[in-house]
Amino acid sequence: MKSDRSEWLCVIVLLLQQTSVSGSERFEVLGPRYPIAVHPGEDTVLPCYLSPNISAEGMEIRWFREDHSAPVCLFWYSRYDFDKQIPSYKGRAELFPEEFRKGNVSLRLKDVRSSDDGLYKCLVESADSYEEALIDVVVRGQSSVSLHSEGGQTWLECRSGGWYNEPAVIWTDRDGHDVTSLSKTTKQRDSERRLTVSSFITVRQESNVFTCLIRNTVPEANWEAQLHIARDFFPDPSGWMVSLFLMAALTVAAAALLMIQWRWMDKKEKMWLFKGLHRVWADVTLDPDTAHRYLTLSEDGKRVRRGDGQDLTDNQQRFDFWSCVVSRESFTSGRHYWVLEVNGWWTIGVTRESANRRGGISFTPQQGYWCLDCVSSSLSALTDPRTRLPQTPCPRMLGVCVDIEERRVSFYTVESRAHIYTFTDMRFPEGDKIYPFFRTWDRNRDLVILPPVETETGHS
Repeated sequence: MKSDRSEWLCVIVLLLQQTSVSGSERFEVLGPRYPIAVHPGEDTVLPCYLSPNISAEGMEIRWFREDHSAPVCLFWYSRYDFDKQIPSYKGRAELFPEEFRKGNVSLRLKDVRSSDDGLYKCLVESADSYEEALIDVVVRGQSSVSLHSEGGQTWLECRSGGWYNEPAVIWTDRDGHDVTSLSKTTKQRDSERRLTVSSFITVRQESNVFTCLIRNTVPEANWEAQLHIARDFFPDPSGWMVSLFLMAALTVAAAALLMIQWRWMDKKEKMWLFKGLHRVWADVTLDPDTAHRYLTLSEDGKRVRRGDGQDLTDNQQRFDFWSCVVSRESFTSGRHYWVLEVNGWWTIGVTRESANRRGGISFTPQQGYWCLDCVSSSLSALTDPRTRLPQTPCPRMLGVCVDIEERRVSFYTVESRAHIYTFTDMRFPEGDKIYPFFRTWDRNRDLVILPPVETETGHS
């Protein structure tokens, strides 16, 4: 009897141990909510942790950009694998192995370069499952100011390099008057597709203070530099002191970008946006045969969220790496519109039928995808390179409209009926089907496709 009790006790202990081990395999990978900003030449850390803070020892830890097979840093089988590493990151990217037991899988990036700007994916895989997080790195532009004199003429140069998007340069005098029209600005792109901007303005004795404002679409803090010019610098016996305040600011140019977008939209499209979208509202549902195994779909095909792994039949139409799904419905002609309630981190747009759905693909027009994504409340159009958009925070209700004949897809904020972004000149083979495309990372909230709204006449 005593022996039987001992045996049952051992069984119970083993079951508890197995439950504990199984539970320890369930985790999330969490990154920072906001972009990591860094200057070129600096070192930085891209924070990434497991939740709950279980040990990451024995797991595969893979940091990469767009291509899963070309890692920035790869640690598996309890060691680094440098054979597959992107050459430009060799000697610059490393983890903190001593912190793995605490669930810390952060990446240290040394000697940051302008080409390091953009999204990074932190993928952690155990024996049973894998999870990922996205971390946005913003490399700030390098700036300098210098004073030049030649042939009796003196001028100031405001120079800034390493920009992701083209910045605006604005000069003001000591009274706050805009004197940009008196300056001359040149722009040059290097082999890494980064811009260097140089702006020149003539120094006059009656205007002894200038401010050079450099503005980009990524929010950053302002900073100041002051240049003192020696009294005997000018040949004039009276002499004078020039103080230069250079303020470099990377701020959200929301009004400017919105103006550009609305200029592109003609009067007909605006009228159609406000009064006619309901006429082409498509009843879109999700196709479970294309859904990644970590997605959970509702029975009516109107809701999806990130869930636990499922055993699904594999086919070439199913996404096998990213947590994506497309609709059952496809389009080969006409205009079609649908609306989603979006939460958390997502990628939304359209894809062509012939686009690849297997492996760690990038969702760019070159790959047959035309999408927006929201990462840490930062909205971007997935161009190559990506275009950061001024919409902050990301919209809660997103409208998508594809025009097959015009070969463009537009995105709208439904609450304010505002245009966000339009992809033009969509390129796909004649007769190729276009599918609504959805991707979500959110485990707690559904991404919801809203039903068509009826018009006054009772038709969708």
